[in-house]
Order: sequence, then C-alpha cells, then structure tokens
Amino acid sequence: MFIKCLRQVFACAALLWAISAGAVTVPGLYSAEINVARAGTVPNLQQITEGLAQVLIKLSGSAEVAAEAGYGAVLAQAQGLLSEYAYRSSDEGEHWLQLHYAAAPLDELLQDAGIRGPGQQRPALLLWLVAKQAGAVEDYITADHPALQALVAQAQRRGLALQLPLLDLQDLQQLPPELLWQQASDEVRLASQRYAPDAVLAGRIWFEGGFWFSEFEFAGERRETQLFTPFGELDEQMTDVVDRVADSLLQIPELAPLDYRPQGLVLQIDGISGQADYLALVERLRASEGVMAVFPELISAGRLRLRLQLDTSVEQLQETLRLDNRLTPVGRMDGVYMPDTGLLQYRWQN
Repeated sequence: MFIKCLRQVFACAALLWAISAGAVTVPGLYSAEINVARAGTVPNLQQITEGLAQVLIKLSGSAEVAAEAGYGAVLAQAQGLLSEYAYRSSDEGEHWLQLHYAAAPLDELLQDAGIRGPGQQRPALLLWLVAKQAGAVEDYITADHPALQALVAQAQRRGLALQLPLLDLQDLQQLPPELLWQQASDEVRLASQRYAPDAVLAGRIWFEGGFWFSEFEFAGERRETQLFTPFGELDEQMTDVVDRVADSLLQIPELAPLDYRPQGLVLQIDGISGQADYLALVERLRASEGVMAVFPELISAGRLRLRLQLDTSVEQLQETLRLDNRLTPVGRMDGVYMPDTGLLQYRWQN
C-alpha cells in the first residue's frame, strides 16, 4: 500500500517542481457563466454544453482544446456533469446563467480522454496598467475602465491567476504612473517583488485620433521578456494579450517517453519507512540550495533512488545534507554501476 501511495506522491512531487513559488489556487475552474435572455428557467442542453465548453478551456489551459481527440466524448456528458445552477442579474437588466460542474467525475473523464491541464494551482500573473487620455496626464487605470474589464474577463475565461496591485502609498512611491508609462522595466520589477508573482504583465493604453492603442511587456523569472503591440478594437487587443500570456503561462510540458532517463546525480536513501518520511525527504531536498529537479528511479520497500539535477557542486550538496541529522552518509552503493553520473548513498533516520 505504501509503495502505491509513494508512486502517487512521486507524480505530485514532479508537478510541485514545475510550480513556482508564485503559484496560487485558481477558483471557479469548474464553473461557467452564460448571458441569457431571461432568468428562472431550467438550463437546456445547449446551454449546459456551452458552459462545459468554457470549463474545458479553463481546465486544459488551452483555447484549442476542442481539437483534442477526446473532446467530443467529454462534451457529450455535459448534462450528467452539471451539479447545480443559479442566475444573477445586473443593474442594467442583463441576466446570467451560472453553471457548476462536478469536479471528480469531470477530472476522470478528462484523464480517460487524454486531455491534460495545468491543475488548479497556476502561476500568479501580476498586472500593472496605466492609461492616458488625450490632453491628460497618465494615471493608473480605474476598475470601471473597459480595458481592465476586458482583461479580467478574458483572464477568467482562460483560467489565469490574475493579480492586481494594491496601488497603495508603497506602490505609488516605487512605481508612479509616469514611470510605468515610460516602460521602466527595472522599476516594474522592483515594485512587483512585494507580491512575489511568477510573471508580470505591464502595459499602457491610450486613445488618439479616434482609436485605442496599447503596448505590453510580459516578463518573469526563467522567462524571456516579450513585447506585445496588439491591434483592433480595445476589447480585441486585451483579449489577444491575455491569450498570448495564457498560452505561455499555462503551457503543459510534453511528457517524457517511458524510456527517458534524465542525467544527474544519483541519490539512494535507505530506511524510508512511510509516506511521511518521503514527504519530509522531498521537502528537505527542495529546500537545498542548488537542487533544480528531482526524478525517481527506484521505489522499493525501505529504499528510494532519486536522480538530482544540480546547479551547484556535489561537494556543496554533501555539505548541505550533512547539516540534517536525519541523513547519514553510508558510502558507495552496493552492486550499482552508473558511469554517467555521480553517486551518493544515505540512510534516513527519524
């Protein structure tokens, strides 16, 4: 039983390594909203199917999910997946049908259909946005501005973890609107540090000659800076920017082939007696400076063999692990020959 659980934990650990410190849980991934003519009626099959199509875009992280081979089979189960619905009405008299779908059976259907997604924890995207009207000075965009409303709406449709700055005194001192208008990248990066996002989208919009224009810079750790200059109507520009950012942030890495064997240092640990031991060990390795990735190679009773990819020397890793009294070095591995890598062997002690 422990080995089965441990295999599941290994899969989770691989995902955790792909999630940055800025990742947050995105709510509403299993919900959709549709504009309707009137409220109070039972949703029909077309509405339920349309709502599920919205949910599949969010769960998969891809606007092209409809091209997946198993998409139609999942969509055909829409009525059975609907768990509840409600209506809301706006002050302008518009009516919206809110649809909520059962998470567990939907996840199972997606797995059977081979449709993968980035999960509920997603990279946090911090948005800085300044606007300038003709003859006026630049200023941070207001909540009721159509550009911000279009950005937020499309971010929700794509399942992005969009964050907005507080714009308090600290923000205004570190990044006044005139600096954001001047596209001061260093100041944007420094002002963003307090929010610890995975990525930052900084933009400016202006109205000139009867048309809207916009420019955006998308950047983050381990990401190349990208510049966007969208065209079209204002909502089309905002939708285009969000889609390009979502395609980058929510991209699912290709699965390695079954015979894939990563290079790196092999670390064998004896004395692992339960799932709690494994979790404690993984947490310790993740906290070790210079450890970039961890891959499982062997799972057996009381023994784990991991392959570590390092951004430091083996000696530095040994020095770091020596500070943990739960790990005791025991010398060379018995009967193991791996000429392409270094070897370390430890015993785990509670």
